[in-house]
Amino acid sequence: MARLIAVLCLVLLCSCGSVQQQMVNLPHSKHSWQIKVKGEAPDVGRVSRAIVLFYRQWQHTFGDRHGKIKKNLYELMLEWSSERKVFVNLGTDIKGEIIKKGVVNGMALSPTYVWLRTNEYKRVFASSLIHELVHVALWAQGCRAGDPDHEGDKYRCWTKRHTNFIQHLNKLLFRFDI
Repeated sequence: MARLIAVLCLVLLCSCGSVQQQMVNLPHSKHSWQIKVKGEAPDVGRVSRAIVLFYRQWQHTFGDRHGKIKKNLYELMLEWSSERKVFVNLGTDIKGEIIKKGVVNGMALSPTYVWLRTNEYKRVFASSLIHELVHVALWAQGCRAGDPDHEGDKYRCWTKRHTNFIQHLNKLLFRFDI
């Protein structure tokens, strides 16, 4: 019931702005959704295929013994926006270096809610989706906030192997035109 109320609230919030947004179910799961500007990329089919491919590759590379990652990916809410989000005291980059101010292209805001910036290429491989899904997966495994310092010293979940995984998977998405 609480999930239904949350979804209804999001629908209402999305319909109030000057840009008409829509909430669309992702084909891979009746519990996964994306919020996007009506008529704009990314295509729900491409996003859903990317998530399924992500999970298959993750399971093959890192495993998912208890199905926690699959559960999060199948209850996912993605919000796509062309807005630039500038943050002060942003956190750390992929190498764990402190960033004082910067523009972000995506953020895993909770274990099942991700904000993503759209891009001119209209393809998933050119977005930060795969990067943010690594945060989602690590969060599902119990890593605090999905390991926001990436390969840094504060959290120890994200490794070079995860960074390589993102690069490999984005190349696959590019090859499959996703």
